[in-house]
Amino acid sequence: MTPEDLLRVEPEVLAKLILHKRERISHTLPKMLESVGTEKQTAEQLARRSRDKKADIEPKFNNLIKERNELTNSIPQEFNLGVMNATELNDFNQLLSRIQSEKTTPDEFLQYLKKLSNICSQHGFELETLSNYNSSIKANQALSELSNDYKVAMSNWNENESHRRKLESKFTKLSANLKNSDVAIAYWQEKLNSNFDELLIDAKRVADGGPSSRQLSRNKKRSNNQRRS
Repeated sequence: MTPEDLLRVEPEVLAKLILHKRERISHTLPKMLESVGTEKQTAEQLARRSRDKKADIEPKFNNLIKERNELTNSIPQEFNLGVMNATELNDFNQLLSRIQSEKTTPDEFLQYLKKLSNICSQHGFELETLSNYNSSIKANQALSELSNDYKVAMSNWNENESHRRKLESKFTKLSANLKNSDVAIAYWQEKLNSNFDELLIDAKRVADGGPSSRQLSRNKKRSNNQRRS
């Protein structure tokens, strides 16, 4: 609708149309808010339970990682790395880094440890003689039994938390829309009970090629921001 078309429409008719639209929105949104609010509460409960499950397993998982790595942490103190050539030392350090990674699976740990043991054996040093060898192997076995539960707990928490955040955002937007509609209803009801001189002035200004009231508001806001900066 052009400014000329707007000028031909009775202000009261236009105001009633806008008011009717806003009232329909305000009538619909509470039901939507109630529905989304219920979903949000359910999502919050699921996210809380999955977070608690993750919080219960995660410390156990991390402690087993530390216990598993006690063996590799002690090797440099027990084994003279100076007996290896540059290539062997590089391979040795790479294996240590892989073994100590939290991403290393229990099966990969055993594979890397076997390669590490072979390098040490070539220089007369047996990893099995270290006091924490057996405890590291047992920690790795415990990790094998716990890993799947930990992955499931992490996956469930990430999924539930993501869903909770989406519903929280949707609920916030709907609440804001309802508030804006209520403000608009109050505004247009006031106009219907008073007069439309201000609206006619705005429409005439736009028809004459001037800025709309929204543009004037934007210009004022931009000017205020420039003064602050």
